Amino acid sequence: MVEAPPRSAVTEAPTGPAVPDAVRRPQSPWPRRIAWVAGVALVFWIGAVWLTTGFPDRWVIDVDNVFGSLDTWVINNQQSHWLFTAILNPIASGINASVEGLILALSRMTWLGLVVGASALAGVMAGWRMALLTAAGLIIFGILGVWEESIETLGLVLVSVTVALAIGIPLGIWAGRRPRIERTLRSFLDAMQTIPAYSYLLPAVLFFGIGYPPALIATVIFAIPPAVRLTSLGIKNVPSTVLEVADSYGTTPRQKLTKVQLPIARPSIMLGVNQAIMMALGIVVIAAVVGAGGLGRQVLDGLKTLDVGEALNGGIAIVVMAIVLDRVTTAWSERGRRPPKPARIGGREIPRRVILAAAVLATVVAVVIGRQALRQQEFPEAWTTSVTASANAVVEWSQENLVDTTDAIARILLRGALDPLQDLLLAEPWWILAGAVALLGWRYSGPKLAAGMFACVAALGFLGTWELSMETLTQVLVATLIAIVIAIPVGILAAHHRALERAIKPVLDAMQTMPAFVYLVPVLLLFAPGRVPAVIACVVYALPVGIRLTMHGIKEVPRETVEAAGSFGSTPGQLLRKVELPLARTSILLGINQTIMMVLSVVIIAGLIGGGGLGFEVLNSLSKRQIGQGLVAGLSILLLAIVLDRITQAIGASSQSMKRPVGTGSGWWTRVRATKIRSNGS
Repeated sequence: MVEAPPRSAVTEAPTGPAVPDAVRRPQSPWPRRIAWVAGVALVFWIGAVWLTTGFPDRWVIDVDNVFGSLDTWVINNQQSHWLFTAILNPIASGINASVEGLILALSRMTWLGLVVGASALAGVMAGWRMALLTAAGLIIFGILGVWEESIETLGLVLVSVTVALAIGIPLGIWAGRRPRIERTLRSFLDAMQTIPAYSYLLPAVLFFGIGYPPALIATVIFAIPPAVRLTSLGIKNVPSTVLEVADSYGTTPRQKLTKVQLPIARPSIMLGVNQAIMMALGIVVIAAVVGAGGLGRQVLDGLKTLDVGEALNGGIAIVVMAIVLDRVTTAWSERGRRPPKPARIGGREIPRRVILAAAVLATVVAVVIGRQALRQQEFPEAWTTSVTASANAVVEWSQENLVDTTDAIARILLRGALDPLQDLLLAEPWWILAGAVALLGWRYSGPKLAAGMFACVAALGFLGTWELSMETLTQVLVATLIAIVIAIPVGILAAHHRALERAIKPVLDAMQTMPAFVYLVPVLLLFAPGRVPAVIACVVYALPVGIRLTMHGIKEVPRETVEAAGSFGSTPGQLLRKVELPLARTSILLGINQTIMMVLSVVIIAGLIGGGGLGFEVLNSLSKRQIGQGLVAGLSILLLAIVLDRITQAIGASSQSMKRPVGTGSGWWTRVRATKIRSNGS
């Protein structure tokens, strides 16, 4: 007896021709995308028309009084409590003594001695070209008539960087050798780099008052993360084979560190020194709002009085200082990757110790001449000039001749983007916005991120800064959108055209070298104070990082993949849409994340030129010493930064988009499917 096969094993004849899975056309994702957009629009329309707007006033927690009480306690106990008399006051005194002592020492070297000494030091570290650049930069400070302000800024930067490196490099070494320490430090470093620099000044002012101490404390906190990260990276990247050879020779852990790991990691460590210096210069300039003085004070005074010429004069000096410090430290770090070429004079090789002794002798002679012969510490006043009058003349000309163009741009930004978006955000109930952010977090990371993002957005309302936060968020979103629309196409073009890449590279280098504070000055040449110049300054400041990371992502697409797609007859447009953009997605989204964070950092300081929002609240609180109000605004800035940073990081890190067939799913980017080809021996 023959039994029938199981029902599941019976195969029915196909009713039509079989369609192989490989050629089956994937379902178009656009109906689902359109449905999502329509659903979101409907929810926001219902929220704006039928539901209560904003955040209920009765739910606001009076945190301002809590911080205000803390400020009052600090004022009453600053000279009696052990926390101040034994710890904080001695730290403040030490900071003042260090900074003022270095500034005094640099001044007493006289202008001639400082020019010769700094140039000699740059020459020994980075070569004769950097020596000439350093001399030219210092002379420009004198010619612009800001010699004293430049020395003050330089002294504060040097002390801040020294303290930051004294903390950051040992921590980086420790993290590089201990993975557990690195994992512990990573969350703290992420938080330190997420918070805008402006926010560090508020707690520092609370405990240290105004002047050099809060400026240095805030600068050190802001400059430590790059030093730690790059030092740790250099230590971790030492080849394991080199370490095994060192172990085989019986080296102790200290010998292995000093003789093997540190020398090999030196280029990365020096890059960390470079980044720490640039971070420090950026925040030292901003710290003028707490009485730090220097070049930042001149720019701040010019912005407050709308004297663009005075602000531009100080801004040029800041740019020159940034370029000199950046180029010298970069050249110094690159020297660590190759042995320095010996100096030759008349065909004879000069030992390095002789060059060092000659540099010291030249510096001493220049100081003696400056003090005894010239008897002039500061730069000769007869050699000085200023761009103030010329800049103010340009401002007057632009206001008379370009007013129609600038007004048209301002109207487009205000009526077409800023005002409608701000009205929409303020018209929505708080829980709709919080829910939308939580939904994004859930979609790209999971319930943990969703709950955290909902809590952060809700906290903006509980702190009583909902309207100010929405105003700041509006400027961030508009500026980011404009920057992305410009940066991504430019980055794609530069990645495909070598000549364009070479042409824009020095421009991008210069734009990334300048502190954010400086970008506020030129926009006032064309636009009246307000939100429009704030947005434009944000766009200009954030463009380089978006262009660079887009260009990097496109160039890193494997050449074999592009050639394979081209061999199947793909057009350049198809190559870009189907291959390059999907494979460069991670780098491009990282560029968007960094663009958002840089825009936020400028939006905050744009309160100086009428940008409004949380930035103006912080500035107003600092000027009136309303520390409670300022700390609430600073905490709101932190929450907004966390939301924007974590959401964009989650989108960029999401791996879901790489797991589905081409053209399917609900993600914004075109999906990529890896195709496995089995070899049949042919």
